[in-house]
Amino acid sequence: MVPRSTLIPCLLTLSTFLSARAATPSPKAESNLICHTNHASECYPQIFQPTEKFQTVHDDQNLPPGLHVRMNLATGVKEARLNIPDPDDHVDASSLTIIDESDLDGYQEPPEEAGSSAINFQHEEARQQPFLPPQHDIAEGTLFTSSASDLKNHAFTNDKDLLPALENLEDLSHSYHWGLSLAKDSQLLHKLFQLLLPSNLPLEVRSLATLVFGTAIHNNQAALTVALSHFYNDEWPEGPLEAVMMALLHEQSPVLLNRMMFLLSSLCQDPTQLQAFLDAGGVELLIKAFNAEPMAVDDREKLRKKVTHFVLDHLMPTAETDSPASEYDSLKEGSDPDAEWTMIHLQQLAGRNPSGQKDQQ
Repeated sequence: MVPRSTLIPCLLTLSTFLSARAATPSPKAESNLICHTNHASECYPQIFQPTEKFQTVHDDQNLPPGLHVRMNLATGVKEARLNIPDPDDHVDASSLTIIDESDLDGYQEPPEEAGSSAINFQHEEARQQPFLPPQHDIAEGTLFTSSASDLKNHAFTNDKDLLPALENLEDLSHSYHWGLSLAKDSQLLHKLFQLLLPSNLPLEVRSLATLVFGTAIHNNQAALTVALSHFYNDEWPEGPLEAVMMALLHEQSPVLLNRMMFLLSSLCQDPTQLQAFLDAGGVELLIKAFNAEPMAVDDREKLRKKVTHFVLDHLMPTAETDSPASEYDSLKEGSDPDAEWTMIHLQQLAGRNPSGQKDQQ
């Protein structure tokens, strides 16, 4: 383990430099939000809103100047907070302060002090040390454990009693750590899988179980990989992809179909799952969902948006079209393509002609 005496001088130097920059006042909060899904809980402000505690910084957020920014080495997540002095000069071994190169203009290294040569070996020694796990709120850990236990040991007389546990897990699973923790628990994951399958369970339970599963693996490659490892074996020969395809084929509930599309999009971040979906006639299922009847206008529009986003996120980059890359970029950055564009593109992927009939081979 690297002695604190060798770590502190180096990190204190960076801390002193960042403190000098903290004099610049942060801009006022703006109301603009970034939303990549239709779920309000997944939106976040365009300009990062700092507090006294470290928070995750999303890749497309703008950072005000003068913040304490770090990369959490245990999770690989960029974090930031207000630049406040630490009375104990505590060095967090699970994080690393990051400074933009532009911030270093005109900066000069302080004179080398006696004993500072030991710092030259800091990075090499650090590579040989295990990464420390991130610290999490004790209350979160208790809530996760109790909710997972309630779900796995379901003994309620009313199936709707499952809803509080599912709601807690859905809220926690937005975190990288808890999403991965859920995916690692094979018993919990298999329980969620059973809840989202066609059954006599209340629609609310099936729908929320689908959302929990999709949230845990969404934009969390480690969780997705671990989750898939619990399926496609002798005990569990099928997995969530087959459940989603069955739902797209038979279900009529707009809420459930929307959440199944969200789970499908999360699963297809894995190339093998995407290919399996296409090989099993997935495009035809997307066409069926896009044309779902009968359905209220607002519900149909929400479902069509999900299908359109799936095409843009998973099928456009690999599709052979006559459209130049610039046209694809404009579709991604602008408003959603209209129904006609989506339908034509799906028909092309399915090998149909513009009239909707299968092309003759």
